[in-house]
Amino acid sequence: MVLARAIRGINFEVLMGKGASIKPLHIKHLNDLGYAGAYVFDAGSDNIEAEDIIPDELRIKAIKAAKNMLAYAEESLSRQTGSRNSKDIQLQIVMPVVDSIIARRNRIVDLIDIKPFENYRYYHAANVMALSLLVGVEMGIAGAQLYELGLAALLHDVGDIFVPNEILQKAGKLTAEEYDIVKQHSERGFDFLRGNVDFPIDACIGVFHHHEKYDGTGYPNNLKNKKISLAGRIIALTEVFDALISRRPFRDPMYPPEALEFIRYHSGAMFDPDAVKALRQIIPLYPAGVCVELSSKVQCLVVRNYAQALERPPFAPGQLHEQNAAAYRPV
Repeated sequence: MVLARAIRGINFEVLMGKGASIKPLHIKHLNDLGYAGAYVFDAGSDNIEAEDIIPDELRIKAIKAAKNMLAYAEESLSRQTGSRNSKDIQLQIVMPVVDSIIARRNRIVDLIDIKPFENYRYYHAANVMALSLLVGVEMGIAGAQLYELGLAALLHDVGDIFVPNEILQKAGKLTAEEYDIVKQHSERGFDFLRGNVDFPIDACIGVFHHHEKYDGTGYPNNLKNKKISLAGRIIALTEVFDALISRRPFRDPMYPPEALEFIRYHSGAMFDPDAVKALRQIIPLYPAGVCVELSSKVQCLVVRNYAQALERPPFAPGQLHEQNAAAYRPV
């Protein structure tokens, strides 16, 4: 197999570049690092391009910004570091991402994310920001409210610094005491941002509300329906979706159809139905480049997706295959 998209390492460096040959030893190493799959060239996928919704360089900047801000937050626990300006993140990261998304005519997320176990939280933060902004644009949010949504989404889990790592990484079910500690992270993240970063108040509230549930069963305040801030409702949805499709040390990722079915089932309970509707307008069931089996038992590659029919991707003549060929393959 030959890589069709580069794979980045845990420090965001290019681990394997586009065009590199993948050997069995590479597959084992990628599995050990936590990558769920890779995009490869194959005979049937020459005309298929799985394009990221934001430029790769900008995504890396967002991941690094999340990492740097969390490092600053952890540092502030041990000593007074003063207040930090959030304008750099807004101007250098959030605004360019917003501009990139608004400029696109096609806002379909047609790429399966590839990330390692280590630094997962930073990759997750960047993904949640991009997904939240896409959902926000689909719901008609604009201007300062959109930028504040991006800031809140990028740093929604800043409160994790107050939760012991052994609890965050625990594979089994949390005890009641451990869950009580976890539930403090959204409120403590809010307090940290208000006290140490010049964050807009609405962005802070989005962080505070991102674990509230639409039916009132969330935390920390059991808020219900529209009493939850719009940013909180959107981030509550997008952070769950990205977590579901991510490979973790304790479970395999869901494929988009499975994750979307989970989201759809909990619409109106866990999630705002309007936000769910917006998410389903941008996430295809079958991303470009994946192999699917038709009801006729013929296996083929998804060529592209259209916003008008995300649940029925087209299969152009010449793209059908009797063999198990695919542009995206699990490692």
